[in-house]
Amino acid sequence: MTVKPIRPNEPAPHSSLAHFRCVVDHEVRIYGGSAQGFFDGIQEAIGRYMGTTRMTGTIREYRNEEGRVIAFAHEVRKGRTIRGQWFYSTSAAAKSYVWFHSVYDLVERAIEYDDVDVVDLGPSGSDAFSELKSRYGFKSVEDWPAVADYLGDCWYSDDMKPTKGELFDEIFSRFKGK
Repeated sequence: MTVKPIRPNEPAPHSSLAHFRCVVDHEVRIYGGSAQGFFDGIQEAIGRYMGTTRMTGTIREYRNEEGRVIAFAHEVRKGRTIRGQWFYSTSAAAKSYVWFHSVYDLVERAIEYDDVDVVDLGPSGSDAFSELKSRYGFKSVEDWPAVADYLGDCWYSDDMKPTKGELFDEIFSRFKGK
């Protein structure tokens, strides 16, 4: 796993065809099964990919032995909350324990931070994923703003001071309800 910060006024470290394909493959698998599902997956992938490349935070990138991107986690720290979202390039990658490694690492870091109270694991997207999260002790929450404090500054990465993020606030408000 490689950690790459998303820095202001620089291209996002995952602004590549390989990362875009990872998001497309991920969303098409979720929505797939029909022609409409395929097109819904493509539409969702474009929006989610564009959102991640324009948000603050860090990318935790996972590659296989050949150097291909098999998954990446996008983490955003805002206020007293860290939010994660994950994308997998293939069904095999989705079963490679990347999520477990990434969530363990995310929760471990959140515990270390005095100013973080909540880890938001993002939308489930399916009942199976909600069941997976609950099996490991994570609560399914419909109204995250009632539980998590998103008020405050965004952090670009652990080595940078928090900053105001108007674009992030706009994009984040779209994703937090999903």
